[in-house]
Amino acid sequence: MYSQELINDILNRADIVQVISAYINVIQKGKSYVAICPFHDDKNPSLSISREKKIFKCFVCGTGGNAITFVQKYEKITFEEAVRKVADLIGFHDERLESQRTKKVRDPSIEPLIAAINAVQSYYQYSLKTEEGKVARDYLDKRNINEKQRADHGIGYAPADGQNTIKYLQAQGHSIASLQAIGIVDLSNKVNRDCNEGRLMYPLYDPNGQVVGFSGRLIVDTSHIQGKYVNTKDGRLFHKGSLLYNYHRAKLEAKQKGYCYLLEGQNDVIALEKADINAAIALMGTSLTTNQITLLRRLNCEIRLSLDGDNAGQAAMMKNVDQLTKAGIKFRIVSNPGDLRDPDDILQSDGPEGLREKMNNLVDPYDFQLNYFMVTKKPSTQQDRRKVLEHFLPYVRAIPAGIEREDLIVKLAKATGYQQDAIYREVAKMPNNNDAYDDEVFGSYQGNEALTQKEEGVASRRLEKAERRVLHYMLQYKQAVNYFQKNIQHFNNDIYELIANYAIEQCDGQESEKVDISALIASAYSRDEKNAQQVENVASEVAMEDSLPPYSLEELELCKQAIEEENAKVYNDTFYKNSLIGKTPEDRARIIADRARAIKESLANKRRKAKRKE
Repeated sequence: MYSQELINDILNRADIVQVISAYINVIQKGKSYVAICPFHDDKNPSLSISREKKIFKCFVCGTGGNAITFVQKYEKITFEEAVRKVADLIGFHDERLESQRTKKVRDPSIEPLIAAINAVQSYYQYSLKTEEGKVARDYLDKRNINEKQRADHGIGYAPADGQNTIKYLQAQGHSIASLQAIGIVDLSNKVNRDCNEGRLMYPLYDPNGQVVGFSGRLIVDTSHIQGKYVNTKDGRLFHKGSLLYNYHRAKLEAKQKGYCYLLEGQNDVIALEKADINAAIALMGTSLTTNQITLLRRLNCEIRLSLDGDNAGQAAMMKNVDQLTKAGIKFRIVSNPGDLRDPDDILQSDGPEGLREKMNNLVDPYDFQLNYFMVTKKPSTQQDRRKVLEHFLPYVRAIPAGIEREDLIVKLAKATGYQQDAIYREVAKMPNNNDAYDDEVFGSYQGNEALTQKEEGVASRRLEKAERRVLHYMLQYKQAVNYFQKNIQHFNNDIYELIANYAIEQCDGQESEKVDISALIASAYSRDEKNAQQVENVASEVAMEDSLPPYSLEELELCKQAIEEENAKVYNDTFYKNSLIGKTPEDRARIIADRARAIKESLANKRRKAKRKE
């Protein structure tokens, strides 16, 4: 297990809003942030995130925690794995992570496949440098793909005699079953031969940089080889919908630059690299999958979408715009109307500077979509015009009244043929949902009820409120922790008491006057506390309450008085009452705490006896 010091360093460096934004869409609401909770079937944003306190809380399903435990729950991984994930997400590098890193257990049946595909990749790279590989090298020369780029991208060549390739790999100890599992051998053929024979080969990597498949372009003209382009079929290692070309190389650059270009193919990525644009990745097709959208979100940067300028490419862009918008990913479109050239063609004719200029012609999604409906696919029927209008109305409503909204309405009128006044009226009819979630998100606990109101019952509401309020202050201020130790000492609620003990331990010898609730939650997990999840959920809920009075010594005194009175009411025998008379506050607190523990032990013994009788 990693040290608490290392975990605290990571949590202090991590922006919880950015970490959670790498997985789900986060919406800012004033000083706070909300999101659709991924841990239950949520319809409205019920997940609240506090950047200041470095914690999150869902006020519907009760899930809460810090940046590390969010990743742990979302990815369904161990706490240690989540520590490393968060460190990777925020670019935190520390030798303590490496020295304590535990090797991830991998399915043993995968190991032969990894070894086989690594051997295939090395063989293809070697074959590119042979005499036979000259045909592939000539092609690369024509595309101006130099030696460095060939090495950086692992480009290779699959010899035309695929039988020899398989024989070589078998001689290296790789079985036909393994070669079939990684998509190199097709057993439907009468002979074992390489499915990729005669092709220029682009290896396809997973996000961690492991080769898992290939994309091949036919170079050798032979009658028995079908198809100009071929990709590895989905199997044990390769899942097309889970990959983006060059992601493993571009992810760090993208986070540093604050943007990443999303392109159509491998050569587009290489063309941008020649123009010194290294934050570039490519689709494994023209439409985005859920897994690919997750990869884009983890980049936590602006996505710059650029597909072919023909009708098919523009239609694909429209589909991707819709997907990225629904996913809440920040993006813009590379727009060069009338220019049907791909990045490599632009590079050849206009040079690196010309390509950079073209790639920086960026428009927002609204302008791109409006242009699409005005030029490429102008609506012709009343029904189509209405559909376009309804598509854009939420966008218009979301923009504050002013020049930007008026400009969008003018463009929308041109695209649809509707009068501007008619569009204004449609916008005015739409409800304003900006504050629709406030009550649901922030109104779950009315903590500011009067503690002076006395109630009947052993587990009175007044006692619960008083203990909860003290804990709330303890999760913020060291002074409140010290007050609890000196004057209250004990909570009747077991989880409150456990959290209080963690707070006391954290403050021991600490100079800061603030309590780090995020680190407190992490300490419960790092110690394998059996009630860690309860500590996490309750602590995050209590800490996030915003309806309580501001911290003050007077509030703590009021809470202490309520706790004492309610405890005295619970334990109201004559001896107990008399034992409190004339005692100092410290002695009274000690007597109450001792009595409470005795009662708890007695009740626990009675429950155990009752169970034995059953």
